[in-house]
Amino acid sequence: MPPDFVARHDLWRRLYLDPLTCLTPAHGWAPMTDAEWTAVAPYLRALGCGLALPGRAGERMADPRARLDAIFRAVTLKRPTAPGGHGGGGRAAWAALPAAFGPADTVSRSYRRWAHRELWLALLWAVAQPGAPAALRALTWRVCCAVRRGIRIMGLRAVVLARRLRLFSALPAPSPWLPDPELSELYRPIFLRVADRLLAQPAWRPPRWLFRLLRSMQALCGGRTRLRRDWEPA
Repeated sequence: MPPDFVARHDLWRRLYLDPLTCLTPAHGWAPMTDAEWTAVAPYLRALGCGLALPGRAGERMADPRARLDAIFRAVTLKRPTAPGGHGGGGRAAWAALPAAFGPADTVSRSYRRWAHRELWLALLWAVAQPGAPAALRALTWRVCCAVRRGIRIMGLRAVVLARRLRLFSALPAPSPWLPDPELSELYRPIFLRVADRLLAQPAWRPPRWLFRLLRSMQALCGGRTRLRRDWEPA
């Protein structure tokens, strides 16, 4: 391994410091303000999410603002803690959405449709931009909650984008426990050097510490196979 490998790629910050220090503070839910809705509405319109432009593909609904508020309310709900302190933590089921926001099934269908239209990824990118309006940045935590709720729909690119933007609250679990294809590319030359030496020197056997290191590197790249709901950040 090159002696400057860890420092050159700033791995301590990438793997351990940023996931701890770049979490978006949670806050109490409230309906969007007029300024927040004005800032976010163009993204819904551009992607046909309840505000489709005439002649363009997309859905139109009577009150897309209320639907977006309902989605934000649902994705920010947490499971209650059972008596004795067991069973709490992690996101709540869609059925926990209060009836005042409309049928939970309807709200969840809109959420999934908008995830397929890439609304949540577009908003995650938007709130992270230095020049984003203050009203849009105020939605950062709610947008992060929306993204991590739909990781299964949006796939690995959502994980990669959240890391690049350093919005780790958009991840459904601690970053080192999720697949990391970019880290895999950093580690690839190390694995290739070991493989090349094995081919060039068949009698050579890597020391145990190297095997342990390679296993740890592989585990960091691949992430964990199962993620529990209560691993989500606040």
